[in-house]
Amino acid sequence: MFLRLLCYTGMRLGETLAIKIGDVDLSRQAIYLPETKNGEARTVHLPPELVTALANHPRGLDRRPSERLIRFHAGGRLRELLKRAMAAAGLNFPRRQCGFHLFRHTWATWMRRYAGLDTAGLVATQAWRDPVSAHRYEHLQISEEARKADLLPVPKRRHG
Repeated sequence: MFLRLLCYTGMRLGETLAIKIGDVDLSRQAIYLPETKNGEARTVHLPPELVTALANHPRGLDRRPSERLIRFHAGGRLRELLKRAMAAAGLNFPRRQCGFHLFRHTWATWMRRYAGLDTAGLVATQAWRDPVSAHRYEHLQISEEARKADLLPVPKRRHG
């Protein structure tokens, strides 16, 4: 569930680890983040799959509002668990790309590819304040203009 939260919300590792039970509102499909990297609070949308997963949280959500949702702590052990999980899955990334931030990049890439968001759309999710930061995902999408290459003439095949 922890990794799904990262992958399907675009939250940073620290934001995810800081979530308190009182910040989760399944009826609104939302998690409130009172503190983010840019210093501004924001509300994060929970897709239906995450609402279901959180509703079935192994320790339940009927705990003290001040209790943390996720028991992990940022540190070497957590990073080692991710490293082992990636190795078991047969994934191999350059060292600087194999951390938890990979999930945020995946979310942004998926939001562009599958949800059709452009840079302004990514900024509108409030996951980024600065369009320059969100712009880095633009190069991952093949533009409509680039797809025009499908119309170029090709040599005729010889039969035989």
